[in-house]
Amino acid sequence: MYRAVALMLALIAVVFITVRLAEEPVRALQKPEVRPAPEAFETAGAEGGDAAGLASDEGDLKIGNFEAPERVPDYEVLEENLDTRDGARAVRLLIDTRSREEEYFVLIARDLKSRYSDYDAVSVEFTDTGDVLFYNDDPQTKDLLVYYGGALIFNTYDGAYYLGYIYGPPNMNGYYVKAAD
Repeated sequence: MYRAVALMLALIAVVFITVRLAEEPVRALQKPEVRPAPEAFETAGAEGGDAAGLASDEGDLKIGNFEAPERVPDYEVLEENLDTRDGARAVRLLIDTRSREEEYFVLIARDLKSRYSDYDAVSVEFTDTGDVLFYNDDPQTKDLLVYYGGALIFNTYDGAYYLGYIYGPPNMNGYYVKAAD
């Protein structure tokens, strides 16, 4: 009987302590310190990227470096198709080049990023018309072209969203390049 009473007192003590702890007020989390955006960001179309422009609309923030590389392999724009969707201005390009390596495609993509900096997004397909007798932008000759690689160039957050990166750009370079296997 003493054991039963001791067990009941222990159970009552556990319940009493649990109830007392539950009544303790919850402490609020501290707000994190908010720092200004890094200088690498600037608003599209804004001079110098002032802080007022940064807070207004994240989609217009420029991504990456817009300087053209010093040396770029020879290339020619065969097709240029303009498109707009969800407020983003984009262009799709078909590029003719003899280059096949990803490192050369990166140089071309950086040059295109500089040339098409007014667009939110640029998608690029690399081909070589050297093996085709002629190319005149018709479906028959287009089917003869070989795909050697591609690039996605995102100049703004709206452009990254346009290209399918719904959670933000995949990197802060402003481009993604891949050579075909």
